[in-house]
Amino acid sequence: MTVQTAWVRSVSVNLAWMYTYCCTLFFSCCMTMLAAYHMRKLGGDMFRSTVRFVIAMFLLSSTLHAIAGGVFYAYLIRVINKAVDHVNESGSEATSSEAAVGMLMHNDSKQDGGEAAYITKLTQDDVPLSTTLTALLLTENLFFLLSAYWIYLLSRELFKLAMRTLDRGEENEKATIVKYVWRAWVFIGLFLAAGLAIVIVHDGYNRAYKYLSFVELGTIIFSVLYATGALVVLRFSGRKHEHIHGVVMASPLYRRLKLLMIVCGVFTLPYCFLQVALLCLPQDQVDNIPDYTVGIVTMLYYLFGAAQALVMGGSQQCCIRMLSPIIPTHVRNSPEWANLRANRRHDSYAYEVTEPPEKPVFVNTDIEGSSALWAQAPESVIDTAQDLHDDLLRSLLPRFNGYEITTAGDAFQLAFHTVSDAVNYCLEVQLQLLHVKWPSALEGLVPSVKTEVAIGLKPQLLFRGIRVRMGIHDTNVEEEGSLIVQKHRVTGKALYIGASEYIGREIGDVGFGGQIIISKRVASWLQTDDNAASVHTPFRLDYYGSHTVPQLEMDVELYEITPKILKTRRKIFRRRIEIREGKIKEESIRGTDTEDPTPEEYPNATPRVLFPEIHYKALRANPASQVNINRADISLLPLRALQSRMSIIPQSPVLFKGTLRAYIDPFDEFTDTDIWSAFDKVDMKAKIDALENQLSFELSENGENFSVGERQMLCMARALLNRSRIVVMDETTASID
Repeated sequence: MTVQTAWVRSVSVNLAWMYTYCCTLFFSCCMTMLAAYHMRKLGGDMFRSTVRFVIAMFLLSSTLHAIAGGVFYAYLIRVINKAVDHVNESGSEATSSEAAVGMLMHNDSKQDGGEAAYITKLTQDDVPLSTTLTALLLTENLFFLLSAYWIYLLSRELFKLAMRTLDRGEENEKATIVKYVWRAWVFIGLFLAAGLAIVIVHDGYNRAYKYLSFVELGTIIFSVLYATGALVVLRFSGRKHEHIHGVVMASPLYRRLKLLMIVCGVFTLPYCFLQVALLCLPQDQVDNIPDYTVGIVTMLYYLFGAAQALVMGGSQQCCIRMLSPIIPTHVRNSPEWANLRANRRHDSYAYEVTEPPEKPVFVNTDIEGSSALWAQAPESVIDTAQDLHDDLLRSLLPRFNGYEITTAGDAFQLAFHTVSDAVNYCLEVQLQLLHVKWPSALEGLVPSVKTEVAIGLKPQLLFRGIRVRMGIHDTNVEEEGSLIVQKHRVTGKALYIGASEYIGREIGDVGFGGQIIISKRVASWLQTDDNAASVHTPFRLDYYGSHTVPQLEMDVELYEITPKILKTRRKIFRRRIEIREGKIKEESIRGTDTEDPTPEEYPNATPRVLFPEIHYKALRANPASQVNINRADISLLPLRALQSRMSIIPQSPVLFKGTLRAYIDPFDEFTDTDIWSAFDKVDMKAKIDALENQLSFELSENGENFSVGERQMLCMARALLNRSRIVVMDETTASID
């Protein structure tokens, strides 16, 4: 009775690993099916692209491998349970079918995780398995080999694409796919011939089959090594980055191949080498390998399909949404998280599902000064900034039903179904660019990435990070003729050819970074009250001028649309136009002045607050006037220089969005110690110290997550930190207890 109890306990330990393997395989199956569904959701003809077909076949093979493996372990659990019940009930010896799994029921008396090397022990046993278990194992190994075959082909195709622009054409793509499929069938035939011959001759799945297992394991090892070799060749042949129109970009093909190699190396190589070692060991020494090691490595191998599915079909947004219940509060309150929630119904590739418009409203974008910027920026900064720019433009497309036509370097050509969608998209992009977490090393590399702030009663961030020029133009058949729509033979994207498309590209090149230029028809559409109401962001519309399109021998009237909150940008653009036309000389200043403040615009402001800027402008307008402070004529100073020496502490302070540190020290001139010392002087140190993330705490709109009194003390701390020579105060302590 004691022996029987110990034997049953040993079986239960074995079943724990079996249940783990079974659940892991079915989970992997679900993940690969989700990835396949994602590919189907993208639409298009699978036989048009060899890479896409190979990915689909890999996902299919991985799914079938996981199903066969899961069913095998489920059936094996049933057989073992049946054998245990038979012994417990009758006390007689096991039947022939139950004896086939007897090798799995021997207790090795080692405290190393029970029994985990099931496949190895079945392979090394002389007792043949049942027909069902044999068929399931053959099926699992067949799809295991097919997965290795498709992984090799995927690595090969990605390598060829990265080494040269590979455009076989539609017919050659289909011919290549047919060739790969026929080779797969030959592969299947050879495997079945060898496998069935071994099974038939040796009466079941036993130790003779392990020699074929060496071939299977060698195949997957070869596939991984091929992917690694391809990656090394690409890296040392200069294909890690792509050069498009003079712009250096991280190669997406290189990144995809790198992820493929990493997943294969982590999830399959340990299992392959361990399995080879187990098969080479004598039968009585298999238990010398710790079962925890065998179990964990085997479980990783069974998750291989799920990992590849995540790499091929997953997205960052999807992962963040899944983890949202455990995301910290300060992250959920950030602008980036709010933007993610606004796009939660769309995954990162949802823009590809949008149908191309029949009468498109074209939006063309470009990064100002990108060639000069990429020439000076470090490689890591280039990659990060380009990715942030691309991700932002693409992530906002689904909200406004946008369609990406093509990209050329850092330039995007987009199409929208309505003028309203196009205008809303451009305004939102300009606002979101201010809140992107650009690399700190980007600041000031070239003038087009210099941070600029409008300093006044309500300090407003005008430029931060990369500046993107944008142009909007609609299609009009009566005035500009018909558009020809073609489909790109490789990407499958709709391409537009015609005068409207060409004019749209011309308009996109007119403006400065941060400027939105629109054609006259778009401006006329916006000038009606009903149409303007469909634009969610308050805006200002101004006449820009006339632009000549030489190739079409025509002039187009252009207008400029600006978010009202960024209206001070207009003065900067006008000044740059005057500099370009030689009307004024260029001045080097860090900031810019605001619109002339008026009592109507700031009804709660006192004359003392409005005086410094109004009086300053009056002095600049009248060169004969002078105001001397400490023997310095302030009328000769740039406004930014004067404002940097002044601080204003109003009755109702307004703090602009961003981190607390960015507000206190916008130009990153002071150390953390200096900032904390300023907080201590105004009795705000304890308050800030209690905040989550402290100096990195995110200020809400207008700083409303602080009381009015606390905002006044923050203004005081800012004045103390900057050691302002002049402090303008308007009932400074009115709200301080």
